[in-house]
This record gives sequence, structure tokens and C-alpha cells, in this order.
Amino acid sequence: MTLTRREAIGRICCTAALATLTPKLAFARADTDRRFVFVFLRGGMDGLSAVPPYGESRLFDLRGEIADAPPKTGGPHQMLKLDGLFALNPQLARLHALYEQGELLVVHAAASPYRERSHFDAQDVMENGAASKLVKTGWLNRAIGALPGAFSTGRQDVALGIGAALPLVLRGDQAVGSWSPASLPPVDEDTLARIGDLYARDENLGEIFAKARSAAAMAGGMDQDDMMGGQGAGNALFFTQMTKVAAQFLKAEDGPRIATLDYGNWDSHAAQNERVDGGAERFIGRFPELYRGLDRGIAILREELGEEVWSKTVVLAVTEFGRTVRVNGTLGTDHGTAGAMFLVGGAVAGGRVVTDWPGLARKDLYESRDLRPTLDTRRVFKGVLREHLSVAEADLEERIFTDSRKQTPLEGLVRA
Repeated sequence: MTLTRREAIGRICCTAALATLTPKLAFARADTDRRFVFVFLRGGMDGLSAVPPYGESRLFDLRGEIADAPPKTGGPHQMLKLDGLFALNPQLARLHALYEQGELLVVHAAASPYRERSHFDAQDVMENGAASKLVKTGWLNRAIGALPGAFSTGRQDVALGIGAALPLVLRGDQAVGSWSPASLPPVDEDTLARIGDLYARDENLGEIFAKARSAAAMAGGMDQDDMMGGQGAGNALFFTQMTKVAAQFLKAEDGPRIATLDYGNWDSHAAQNERVDGGAERFIGRFPELYRGLDRGIAILREELGEEVWSKTVVLAVTEFGRTVRVNGTLGTDHGTAGAMFLVGGAVAGGRVVTDWPGLARKDLYESRDLRPTLDTRRVFKGVLREHLSVAEADLEERIFTDSRKQTPLEGLVRA
């Protein structure tokens, strides 16, 4: 079989993960029914598209034609009302149903301490739980060392990373498991762009990589959709498949109690809200497909876990930063600051939006361009660890988030 340059690059990127593939893992039984799933929406999901503040008229002035119709105004792509200010993206219908059942909680205008706009650095800070990208261990790995005996006594496999590579959030001194599928989706344009940014710092590698991508484009190795920002169908399908895998591990009596999943390709610089209907379960258009994938993936996780396990589960979905409030010249948005987070599960005290909403007036924006952050994401992390995984507050401050004492745990995220 002949490989394009793009496919070859993708295979090189995936080789290390496939070399350590473990199709079956053996676990010891844990004496707790609680589950926690961490989902990283890599690339910078647009919080103003995922959870639009339709009650603020400036949204439609600033977003123009990429804004969906307000709730209950007619048309096939109207927002799904949450309350008098916020709605959900039209493609998040299953999540909307969970919100109405009290199993989805939205946190808005949230951000990590990071205030620049590099994907790599922003992801590092979100995963290490620190104020600096220099910390090389993940907050969830550090938290494993502080879990009560019900989770950790006699076990070194309480947590499992599912996907191509173990994410930073799970790296550290505590032993964790990992599982990678036998096949991975093609490397998406977002990932290639970020690799290019990284290689650009090296005079030789940067030039070689840029030439390879240019040659691949001229030879047809990238189709037109990829060149214009890429499609989301491959990533969406892969995510839904991995949620089913995660459920099989998590619902087993001797399975892990914590899992991580990656869902990439959210970098939305162009044609952000383009839609051409392609059937009941997808669109021909990158971002509607990505939202549908998230929506369907969470529904699959819920269905596969079953009511009993789902009732003890919290899923936390985060992204490294939001997007600019204004639309750019290619009907997309650029790297921003604050965005939205999702907490979903039978153990979530949902049916509400938690935010100190800053507003969209120019004077209220961060650097006159971004949604201003009013809540530190570490407050959410701390709240989930304390309320759901029973991590002591002293450990939160002294072992896990050592430079964030002012960021107190957010309370009331989990059902009592």
C-alpha cells in the first residue's frame, strides 16, 4: 500500500503508542463504586459556541453569521435553552436532555492561570494544575497518591489512560495503566499545525517539516477540506469508540475507577459553523461533527456503564482555552482565554450553569478580545477531588495544587 506523506507523518507520530499496546489489562478489585472520567478537548473548544450566552444581544453582533439562532425561534439549528442567559449548541441534544435531568453542570468564563495563547503551553498548565508550564507531573497523578484507602489500598492500577499516549495529567510518580487501540485515526490538521509550531523553533527541523507539508499538499496528500481547516468526522468517531472502551473498563468489578480520554481537533480558525446535512448522525462540516461526537460519546458512556455505575460517575470535560469573541476573516475564531467546562454524570449536581458572567461589552473583555476569566479551573478540579473522590483538603493544598491556596474548592458540584 502506498502512503501519502501526511499518512507517513501520522504513522511516525503513533509508533511509540502502538509499540506498547496492551489489548487486555489485569486489575485488582477496588472497594469503591465511584468513577471519574477526565476528557480533554484539545485544540481550544469555543465556549461561546458550545454554551452561547444568547440572552446577551452583543453575542449576535459579534458572531454574525457563525452564531446559531436563539432558542425557540424556529429553524433547524436553533440553540437549546438552558436558562434565561445561556443555551447549548444545537448538536448537544443528548447533553441538553441530561441537563434537564439534573446530570449536566456547565462552568463558564473559566480558565487556567495561563494567559498566553500557545496550545502546547496551555495544555501543559491545564494538565499539571500549576501556574507554570515547567511542572512535569499531572494533577490527577498527584491526586492518586492522596486517594483514601477505598480507592488505593493494595492497588497500582486505579487509573487508566485510554488513547494514543498517556496524557500529562496522568504522568508522575504514581503507577497508572494505559491502553491504546490497534488502529488510530489519521493525524488531523490541528495536530500537524501544532507539531509544525513546535518544530519551527528548530532551524533544521522546522524547514524540513514545512517542506514536507507543502509537498504533501501539492501532491494531493491533503484534500481541500483539510487545507481549509479539516473535518471532524474521524475524530468524532474515534472519540465515541473510545468512550465505549472506557465504559467496559470502568464498569468491571476489577476495573479502574479513573480514566482519561483525549478528543482533539477543536482549533477553529476557519469555517467554524459550516453545515451541510449528511444524515442523522453527522454533518459535512467540521465543528457540528465534533459537537455531535461529544454529545454521542457521553451518551454511549452513560448507556454502556448502566444506571447503577452511571449514578456514581462524574465526567469532567475541559479544553485548554476558549476562542476570541469576534469572528476572524475566514469565519472562524482565534485563540482566546476563558471558555466553558462540562461536568456530567449521575453523581453530578447538575441542571445549572455556574459562572460569574463578565459580559461581552468591549470594556469587559480580556485584552479587548477574549471572554474574561472569572473562575480558575483549579477550583473545579479541587471541588471534584474533594467531593467525589474524598481527597482531603490538606492534600489538595499541600500535595496536588501547591501554588493555589487562594483558589478554594468549588462546592456543591457533586450530589451528597
